[in-house]
Amino acid sequence: MKARIKPTRREVIEIFGVSAASGILPTVISAAKSPAFPKGAVIRTLLKDLPPSALAGKATLFHEHLSIDLPYFGPPLPTPPPPPATADVNHIIGEIRVASQEGVGCIVDAGHTDMGRNLDHLKQIANRTPVHIVASGGYYMQRVYPPDVASRNEDQIADGLAREALANRYGAFGEIGENPDAAMSNEERKVFRAVGKAHLRTNLPIFTHNAYGTGPNVPRDAGLRQLDVLESVGVKPQRVVIGHSCCLDDPTADIIKQTAKRGAYVGFDRVTGGRVPDAKKVVMIQAFLDAGYADRLLICSDFTGRRSLARPGYGNTLTAFLPLLRQAGIKEETLHSIMYDNPLRFLAFVPK
Repeated sequence: MKARIKPTRREVIEIFGVSAASGILPTVISAAKSPAFPKGAVIRTLLKDLPPSALAGKATLFHEHLSIDLPYFGPPLPTPPPPPATADVNHIIGEIRVASQEGVGCIVDAGHTDMGRNLDHLKQIANRTPVHIVASGGYYMQRVYPPDVASRNEDQIADGLAREALANRYGAFGEIGENPDAAMSNEERKVFRAVGKAHLRTNLPIFTHNAYGTGPNVPRDAGLRQLDVLESVGVKPQRVVIGHSCCLDDPTADIIKQTAKRGAYVGFDRVTGGRVPDAKKVVMIQAFLDAGYADRLLICSDFTGRRSLARPGYGNTLTAFLPLLRQAGIKEETLHSIMYDNPLRFLAFVPK
């Protein structure tokens, strides 16, 4: 690897506008060719449609949770579980302001109604922080579907999702998933196909949830089967992220290389968390990049607002995980493409 001349701290601050008081400086990257976008492509945030170029220079996180309150499905508890960290919108606003100082410019919230997402909270966050917020729509997994999903067919569900997306200014469909430790059910297959059809009506991109790491009965090719179902209604793989692929314990990266070969993005969206240690995730990423798929990788943390030593905040992808990739010898220009360019290519769409 060639040595490069490092700019001074003052030069970094002038380039990126990061507060020196934060003590955290964003990565300095070499000049890279900007990605191309179709004419009329936008990234739809809660406040306005932006040209992709408006988000250049800041990292975009394609799958985090700024508002989530999932039903509890574990064993009986002696007392009710505490409210989620995201219930306190002022706490999350403070966290997002910190993430902005760490180099985050845009966050996609992965929640929707059946996950207890509070859209008003997202709007407050969008209005009171410098970070652009993208909301998403869809259905999570069968155990939290609203009752009327069972009685509606694919086209009825798709029409409803398309109307909801327009009314609420959604910028994506996700996270679309399956019950843990099981193969996709017929009801979930119907919803996946409906989301695919809603995509065809709107052009909004799709990101999925996989139950990798939750138990021994999750098929290793579950992500590929999700892609099969979406493609069966005409969705192009290039508009899809197969989520939680980082929770596969697969040092050869075989499954995710198959996913990328078909044109879909691979989501490493549980870094600094999940059941696979970060060191193993780095090995998978190295094998994936060695196969030539740097333009198919997205990285974020699926963070839900509760800090810990291991997960310091919404910026932990930049502050905790990217240093591991640097230590592994991955070049700065590659990291720039992954964190800055790939999310914009995924999110940008031409509205219908």
